[in-house]
Amino acid sequence: MVVWSPNKDGIYYVKSGYYITRLLAKEMNGMEGSLNGQNRGLLWPRLWKLRLPNKIKLFGWRACHNILPTKDNLVRRRVIEDSMYELCYQGSESGLHVLWECGVAKDVWAGSMGRLQKSVCGQMDFSHLFVILLNRLSREELETFMVQCWLIWNQRNSVLHGGKLQDPSRLIQRVADLLNEFNKAQEQLHISSLIHPVQQWEPPMGLSYKVNVDAAMFADIKASGIGVVVRNEKAEVMASLTAKGPPVQDSEEAEVLACRKALEFAVDAGFMDVVLEGDNMNVMRSISSGSANRS
Repeated sequence: MVVWSPNKDGIYYVKSGYYITRLLAKEMNGMEGSLNGQNRGLLWPRLWKLRLPNKIKLFGWRACHNILPTKDNLVRRRVIEDSMYELCYQGSESGLHVLWECGVAKDVWAGSMGRLQKSVCGQMDFSHLFVILLNRLSREELETFMVQCWLIWNQRNSVLHGGKLQDPSRLIQRVADLLNEFNKAQEQLHISSLIHPVQQWEPPMGLSYKVNVDAAMFADIKASGIGVVVRNEKAEVMASLTAKGPPVQDSEEAEVLACRKALEFAVDAGFMDVVLEGDNMNVMRSISSGSANRS
């Protein structure tokens, strides 16, 4: 079942949602005062700017807020009674213990970032640990740290569901593999601004009105979509339209139908002297040449 955790009754209220949104916005802007006696101003901006998959950054956010489903949290909420960590039986299963203090986690950290295990101690929870590391690690080291924590947490989940405990060296190697894979994917997805320059809107000449039209294809519902905006020389919106269109074979057919619908809409709305503008150059060129031949 779906529940809204900020309210005890589990029901979502707009007031509660607004409060949580304001609170998160305040944290993102670095305006919150302190965290366990430490300066918290750079915590969230530094976390969100890490070059990591969003699921790992979200995991770090949850760990810092101590809202991971650990036994320690479940005991506090009276869901279970025993908080002992089953992988080591050395202490209560808190986020800090699972990711940093447990003997299983220490074996991993000793092979990857052993100097931190020896120099960082006395932290009260995971958020306190992360704040300490913000001043000691570079961005690349923070990325490695967060990915390693995420893998340790996944291993914990796997073992508790019957999986086998992995060798620490294997987890360390998976960190490098995951970071390399993510960076390569980002390079492939990168779109150069030189290849796709942003075209600025230009106002129509004289007393004409500019009709901007765009079309979309929705194969899952076997339909097309049409969007139309009519603006004057001051870029003021005079009329607009969104409509569902028939199924089409390709994007050019969708654009042609959208242009026809846009002109019909403009005439019905009383705009006779118009300039039609779309993003499909072939279609716009064909319409322009057809108009010139008829004239």
